Amino acid sequence: MTVSYQSKVSSSSSGGFTKLLFLWRGSLYQVLYRELLLFMVAFVIISALYRNAFTDAQKEIFEKIVRYCDAFISQLPLSFILGFYVTYVAKRWWNQYLAIPWPDRAMHVISMYVEGNDDYGCMIRRSLMRYLILTLILVLRSISSPVKKRFPTLEHVAESGYMTADEIEVFYSLPKVEFNTYWVPCTWFISLLKEARKSKRIEDSEGVKLIMQEFIDFRSKCGFLWSYDWISIPLAYTQVVTIATYSFFITAVVGRQYVEGSNKMLQTELDVYIPVFTIVQFLFFMGLLKVAEQLINPFGDDEEDFELNYLIDRHTKAAYLAVDYLAKIKIPLVKDIYFNELEVSIPYTSASVPSKKKSHRGSVHHMPVPEDKHMMFLPEIIEEVDPDRSRSRRTSMCSTKSEGKIKPNRDKFNDSFGIMQVVQQRTTSNGCGEVGGGQNSSAPAKRGGGGFRQLAQRKSDAAQPVVLVSMTRRPSYNSGQWKPFKWKSSDCGEQRRASIGGGGRHPEQHQQTDVDLQKGDRPEAATVVPEGRVNVAFVPDRLQHDV
Repeated sequence: MTVSYQSKVSSSSSGGFTKLLFLWRGSLYQVLYRELLLFMVAFVIISALYRNAFTDAQKEIFEKIVRYCDAFISQLPLSFILGFYVTYVAKRWWNQYLAIPWPDRAMHVISMYVEGNDDYGCMIRRSLMRYLILTLILVLRSISSPVKKRFPTLEHVAESGYMTADEIEVFYSLPKVEFNTYWVPCTWFISLLKEARKSKRIEDSEGVKLIMQEFIDFRSKCGFLWSYDWISIPLAYTQVVTIATYSFFITAVVGRQYVEGSNKMLQTELDVYIPVFTIVQFLFFMGLLKVAEQLINPFGDDEEDFELNYLIDRHTKAAYLAVDYLAKIKIPLVKDIYFNELEVSIPYTSASVPSKKKSHRGSVHHMPVPEDKHMMFLPEIIEEVDPDRSRSRRTSMCSTKSEGKIKPNRDKFNDSFGIMQVVQQRTTSNGCGEVGGGQNSSAPAKRGGGGFRQLAQRKSDAAQPVVLVSMTRRPSYNSGQWKPFKWKSSDCGEQRRASIGGGGRHPEQHQQTDVDLQKGDRPEAATVVPEGRVNVAFVPDRLQHDV
């Protein structure tokens, strides 16, 4: 039975866990006192023989043995071995508890979707829950000695109300197999669920799905329990830890003895008949081994083993109560006492008032921010530019400016949005698609026109200069003046270049640049667009047409 001491450590106080040292049930002393008495008796007997029965020659030999045993003790990494083993066993112990199935979710889903408050509806709900608990009992009979003592045969299970006479006959009529058949009631559960669906006791197919999900989860955990009993911790690992621990203290019975010889390395300043610190070490190491012995199989009769018989009783009573009695009760719907209140004030007793504390709103909730820091703006984003291409971009922009191709409001536009501008001017009167190139034009396009995109064009024949910007900072769209436009790939430029015999596009370039054009065919106002740079054009509404 699990020993719970949570109430004794509900709050931190002076002394802390020292009050737990005086508990006996489930304590270290209860599991270790036999080994401790045996160790102390053996130590005292050897010490008495050395002091009173040995001759000088025998004492000299004994001192050599003490020296040898003491060296062995100091070389054995017992704390390392025990630490890993106990950690692994404790983790496995807790996982086994989590694998114990609980029927609570299944009973709520069954109460929800299995209709009918008559006897037939109650029988369906109760039988479904009984089959689940029967599956758990059959599993626990195979792995737990307390449950096996409670239900030694299937007749005892039937006498307890978990099986009927017909179900026992079906169970005994099964072919003889070499494996466990605890899962047989699961097939009865599925058959009854199908019958309930056919008889319209379960009107919703989603209800059948949810019930089956909970059933599968319950069945899986039963399989996990059986697997934990089947697959144990490797025996060699347990043997290594046991041999290391017992050999350590058997050697310590001799290696920690007080000697009177001439060897100063073996002498201690204080002659003690009872080795106090060796006993403390015994409590530490042997106590860890005993903890592992109790946790390695939590389905037994130890103090810290799981209370499986209690769980069977609890699951049975809770399941029948939920799917039968509570499923029939209709609670009237009324307004709660805080129905008309916006600010709910929940009362406290005088004993619980000290536990009420201010709620946590965040570690920087009350941090002041100066008012002069409240103004919001868009910070400028500085892009990293390839050094090999920065010179060509600057040169192209400078040449564009020197040729007078920049619009008059360039500086103002640049100061407002923090952007780089590139100007491209078309003087041809031919129409062009969104990526450049002639549209329904009989005359060939000018040389180099396919290498750059024409963003917008007035309805008149005269082309107007368009500002092509490479965006480094997000402008405000509240004014409605500027709209973003991203380049789209097309083959118009390829067709135009093919018609004029221009150079080919590099296969790895996504946009056409001035390197694609032959010398002497470049537009004077064109600018190199670095590879991999995303270009965005802001075109005024009055200039934007079919782009």
